[in-house]
Amino acid sequence: MSFRNCAGRKRIVTPDEEVTFTDPMVTSLARAFRWQALIDSGKFYNVHELARAIDKDDGYVSRIIRLTLLSPEIIHAIIAGTLEKDIGIEQLKQAMPLMWEDQKKMFGME
Repeated sequence: MSFRNCAGRKRIVTPDEEVTFTDPMVTSLARAFRWQALIDSGKFYNVHELARAIDKDDGYVSRIIRLTLLSPEIIHAIIAGTLEKDIGIEQLKQAMPLMWEDQKKMFGME
């Protein structure tokens, strides 16, 4: 048995219980890589075309796709759920340094 945070609430998870909660940061990260792959494959020419096709705002799609530029360590921390609790998805969608070392310093992961 273990305790997990799900949507801000503690939840008891037993070994035979399947966890169905998905962290919004993990969901956003998955969208970012999926959307970037759609652009890279040529299915969509740019962010504007993709945003129109999925009925989302261009700015929102651009901010989410920006998550693909995060350092591998930060991405791993998001997926593993070990990223600092005070760092939210809104902070990750803001403009940040392109250098991975600077990103890690920004989030205190040195």
